[in-house]
Amino acid sequence: MSAAIAKSYDEIRAILGATAPGEHPIGELLEALQQPAALAANPIAQEMLRETEPYLQNLDRLPLTTYTLYREFLRIGERKNYEREMGLKRGRLQAAVLRLYLGQDDYIPVAQDYVWSICEETNWVMPAHERMSVDLGAVGVGWMLAETIVSLGDKLGEEIAQRVRQEIERRIFAPFFADPDQFWWFKGTNNWNGVCNGAIGCMLLLLEKDPERLARGLALVLSGLEVFLDTAFEADGTSTEGPGYWAYGLSTFIPFSEMLRHRTNAQMDLLSTPRMQQIATYPGNIMLSPGHFASFSDSHEETAFAPGWIQRLAERTGVIQLLELLAPPARLQLDASWRNILWWDGHRPAEASLFDIWLKDGAVVRLVARTPEGKPVVLVAKAGHNAENHNQNDLGSFILHVDGETFLADPGAGLYSRAYFSPQRYENIFANSFGHSVPRIGDHLQSPGREFRSEITRYDASGPDKTVAMRLEKGYDVPQLSELERRLTLTRDGALVLEDRFAFTDAPLPVEEALITWLDATVSGGTARLVGVKHTLELAIEEPVGAHFQLAVLEKESAANRVPVPLKRLSINLPAARETTVRVRATVR
Repeated sequence: MSAAIAKSYDEIRAILGATAPGEHPIGELLEALQQPAALAANPIAQEMLRETEPYLQNLDRLPLTTYTLYREFLRIGERKNYEREMGLKRGRLQAAVLRLYLGQDDYIPVAQDYVWSICEETNWVMPAHERMSVDLGAVGVGWMLAETIVSLGDKLGEEIAQRVRQEIERRIFAPFFADPDQFWWFKGTNNWNGVCNGAIGCMLLLLEKDPERLARGLALVLSGLEVFLDTAFEADGTSTEGPGYWAYGLSTFIPFSEMLRHRTNAQMDLLSTPRMQQIATYPGNIMLSPGHFASFSDSHEETAFAPGWIQRLAERTGVIQLLELLAPPARLQLDASWRNILWWDGHRPAEASLFDIWLKDGAVVRLVARTPEGKPVVLVAKAGHNAENHNQNDLGSFILHVDGETFLADPGAGLYSRAYFSPQRYENIFANSFGHSVPRIGDHLQSPGREFRSEITRYDASGPDKTVAMRLEKGYDVPQLSELERRLTLTRDGALVLEDRFAFTDAPLPVEEALITWLDATVSGGTARLVGVKHTLELAIEEPVGAHFQLAVLEKESAANRVPVPLKRLSINLPAARETTVRVRATVR
């Protein structure tokens, strides 16, 4: 379903002319700032003050975004040290601005110094993206500074405000208007498109006074965002980048959409469309338990969402299920954004509803059962292809989550470094199939590329035992592997049965089955135990008879990805045979 949100310059110019001056894009904030005491008394504002309190430590010491730290990426491929200092500087400014919103004017000098220091930075572009003049970092800080000077009015002084306008014009507007096509993200197919175009749209609405230039800029932004909505999400709304990037890609799109709606008196309304309704359903469809989500691709299992824009998106799309993302014990993203105060009513649903679903376009299945004691068991599995956004070679990967804890895991994102986003990416076990619960065929792991793919061939959630089956042989560059069928069955009592069937045409290869976990594990012959906080998962090899588990603790590989708890890999090694079947039963205790 096409988003169809793009409009021509003439259409936008007519709308802006007919509605001018319209409601101020952030009029709701400006109105609230007229009564700072009432704003400060809001319980959500008080909670945000507590959340941002750590940023006040050493506030008088400006973080050092130095040349040496910036150049670490070129020297050794390290990006985290500079990004840490950069993020700390921006976080401290946001914490100070929040307090200015609440009437604490003693933070004016601090805010002035931090704004000026950011304007003095040689480059707003993050080290890993220096090849381009406008990136995620540049638009993020530009939008923050634009909103800061507009919302605070005269508090920071005209010299500060003028400096911000000059820097945004020089660093962002000028190159964007000169040639937006120079940026791959302008009509890109992933989160970059939403973040960059959305933030530029926000800056235009806040700062651009020339109605003709504003209309031209908005026409460009909307043409890019239409591609974002059509291509960064599958037809059913799935994001192959995972819930974290789903949120990041929308983190500027949603504010821009609301600002545009206010400015045009609702004549341009990007959120209340069928396409946005589809996209809004995605994170709830891959939830494992509140705060926990399927960690396929470069995702993290624990994902926090900003409650302000989650509630606004739920209201504008009618997808009320979105509010279940806020159910306890989910951690919330209560940063310094005023939208958390004004858009969220503070309510958190008591629980989240989990149901069986097959996302056909996203090639993801979720099945739900309960143990005999009534504890929830959730299975999520994926097919797809090995050229997805933030791809990992993970065809057939699955997650088993019991009562709020993951027993069989997908490892999620590896360490972001120069090597991780280079041809060396698939040497990392977090990105290659060795670090996933999928087989190795001889010495062959899964191969990267769109031609290496799998498909779900069966989905049956109609009975007490629920099943998903998929074909995986096309995920491997092994011509003699004629069939690799994976069948996952979630039984009526919450047990999982994994059955893989292998067939070779000639020259069969040995097979190594693998199961991945973060938990402490022990093995004894054909059985293994994974010990969680509340439960134990007992694994038993039912076929072939006599097969046994081996346990590898991937300490070196985990440490290289700066993961404090090492990944564990349970494997079953089977000799070469024309046909082989492996069946493992996992029972919750």
